Amino acid sequence: MHLSIPVYVINLDRSKERLTAIKDSAKQFGVVVRRVPAVDGRVLPQSALADLDVGAFKRLHGKNVMPAEIGCYFSHLKALQEIAQGDEPHAVVVEDDVEFTADFTPFVEALSRVSGWDAVKLVNHRTPLFRRFRQVNAGYWIGRCSHGPLGSSAAYAVTREGAKKLLEALRPMRLPYDVALERGWSGDYAIFTTDKPLVSLSRQALSTIADGRAAYARAKLPAWKRIGTLMFRASDYLRRMWFACAVVRLTGKEK
Repeated sequence: MHLSIPVYVINLDRSKERLTAIKDSAKQFGVVVRRVPAVDGRVLPQSALADLDVGAFKRLHGKNVMPAEIGCYFSHLKALQEIAQGDEPHAVVVEDDVEFTADFTPFVEALSRVSGWDAVKLVNHRTPLFRRFRQVNAGYWIGRCSHGPLGSSAAYAVTREGAKKLLEALRPMRLPYDVALERGWSGDYAIFTTDKPLVSLSRQALSTIADGRAAYARAKLPAWKRIGTLMFRASDYLRRMWFACAVVRLTGKEK
């Protein structure tokens, strides 16, 4: 089965092996990818950081922003910009360290026939307190979780109008992208997640996550500077629960 919906792959110029690997995975499951040159946060000049609010990031996230986080965030904005300016009504954004599965193509095709969503996450690190909203095809539901953040922005489907909403809501950068993406309650966009992953994380991705935890710990601010962060997270947690319990109408037919 060939996927008719474009899949945008975020990939650094220097990561040629990752691009080859994800193209090989895509070919195996009838997926044609479009490369989006990733932003390298380590080499961005100050003049290119207009979409970064450093003060808000420290206040809301309780840590210093890392170059990798900036690069990730700006790369996703770049992909969303291409989708918003394009002609296709639906698209998928993936990072270059995922591997596609046999269920990916039929699920995305089925999801495109459902209306009422702006974005759907296709992979998470956890899905606690998942509330089902709609079954998309055999074996897969989309819904929302009352507990989070869920982690990972490695793969998600988005509509063209949803990309426009995300671009408006996610500028400037105040949180890591995977955290910000889930916060539909703050940006008035309808985001959901699947109950099971439609892609898998490569060994390279899992290694990067492990290495990133150590860097993340070093970037944390002292406890007394994170009091505002705790207040924000408590408030955001309540808003997440409300968002997960809200009444949503998703329409469409399975094929």
